[in-house]
Formats: sequence, C-alpha cells, structure tokens
Amino acid sequence: TDRPVQADIPAHPASAGQRNGGLATGALAILGLLLKFKGLAFTVISTGVTALLYAQLFGWAFGVGIVLLILVHESGHVVVARAIGLPVTLPVLIPFLGAFVSMKEQPRTVAQESVMAIGGPILGSVGAGLCYLGYLAMPGTSSGQLLRALAYFGFLINLFNLVPVTPLDGGRVLSLLSKWFNVAGLAIAAGLLLFEMQSGNHVSPVLFLVLIFGAFSTFQRFRSTTLNPAYYAVDARTKVIIGSLYLGLLLALGLGMLSTSAILSSTG
Repeated sequence: TDRPVQADIPAHPASAGQRNGGLATGALAILGLLLKFKGLAFTVISTGVTALLYAQLFGWAFGVGIVLLILVHESGHVVVARAIGLPVTLPVLIPFLGAFVSMKEQPRTVAQESVMAIGGPILGSVGAGLCYLGYLAMPGTSSGQLLRALAYFGFLINLFNLVPVTPLDGGRVLSLLSKWFNVAGLAIAAGLLLFEMQSGNHVSPVLFLVLIFGAFSTFQRFRSTTLNPAYYAVDARTKVIIGSLYLGLLLALGLGMLSTSAILSSTG
C-alpha cells in the first residue's frame, strides 16, 4: 500500500465491547488448542489445580514456585525419553502426591529405563540450583528468601526421589546395577516412615504409597530378571556412567540441602 503507516491506526480506542470480544476470542482459541491436544489439557488443568491448592497453603509465590520445580523435574523425564525414542505423555500433577509421566511404550532395556529415570533428578537439581544461585545474588531481599526456600524444597524433593525403590526414580536408576538396590530402598523408606512416626510429626501418605507399591514392584523386578534376563543385559561402560551420575547427584543434592538448611536455621 502507498498509504502512510498512521492510516492503519484507528483514530479512536477500541470500545469495551471490542476488547471483551477479543478476550473471548482468545479464550476460545486456548480452549480449542487444549481440546486438540488432550495431553496438554491434562497438564494445564492439573497444574492449575495443584498451583491453586498449594497457593492456599503456602501463599501464591511459594505455591507456584513448588509447582514449577515439580514441572521442571518431570520435564527432565519427558526430554530424555523422547531423545532416546520413547513416546511419553506430558507431565500430569497430582496435588500433594507429586506428578507422573505416562509411557506409551515400555522401555526395551533397563538402560533405557534408567536413563529416562535419571533425567528428572538431573533437570530438577538444575532448577533447585538456579533458585539457590538466585538467593546468593540477592540474599537480603524478600525475593532472595523466597528463592532460598524454593531451593531447599527442590534439593529435598529430588534427593527423596533418588531413594532406590522402583516407584521412585532412584529405584529405576539403580536397577541397572542390581535388583537388590530395591530391597535397600524399601528398608530406607521403612526407616523414614518409622522416624516420622516416632518423632510425632505428620506422617506423609507418600511414604505409605512408596512402601506398598515398592514391595510389589520389587517382587516384579526379581521375577522379571528371571523371566527376561536380556532386559537387564547392560555393558560395563553404561553402568559406570549411570552409577557416577547417581552418586554425583546424591552428593550435590546432599550438600545443597545442608547449605540451605543451615541458612534456614540461622534466619529462623
């Protein structure tokens, strides 16, 4: 066109009706997108509901921060699974229990299962670490204190996920090395449950679920090593890499928890 640019700009602001119409159009477009991609709909709805519930308990900033850290962790599973050719759904959050990524196709080897499992704690640890770095950049501010608390939560939840019993990531990771790690993981989970009961603190239902599903999955793990030994055939190099990553995560997350808990104690 040879008209000046200003000719395309309306001389008067849009009416309220036009603005409302634009919002309605945008809402319908989002709804259409969610209906087209049902997996995205489940993720968006579960994330919104979880964020709302957490916000009622912890406040909006911390509640939404918790949800984002959980999503970062679960996104690690999604990214790694799709990178190695395993089709998975987007994360679905379950309030007060965590989140899950559903596999549309079972792993072909324990190596694939292990690699997918460790992707969550790796990316989750990065998310918690970034929160901690944010705190160090502005320790005297309210935003810094929020990031400190989120870093502690992130270190804690990712470290708990490394307990080596199969419902948790650690069990899937260390099954690559030995099925007996799942037995050790059951003992650790039982010890944590007894500690909570004896200390008089509120006992988390997550620990009960871990023990129940952990006992069943450990039995299945021992059974499957006999029925399908080829699934557990892993070369030594892969074992060394995964084992080293697991130990590195344990060390980093443990140090992160110690550091942030010391800060919490000194400011509490």
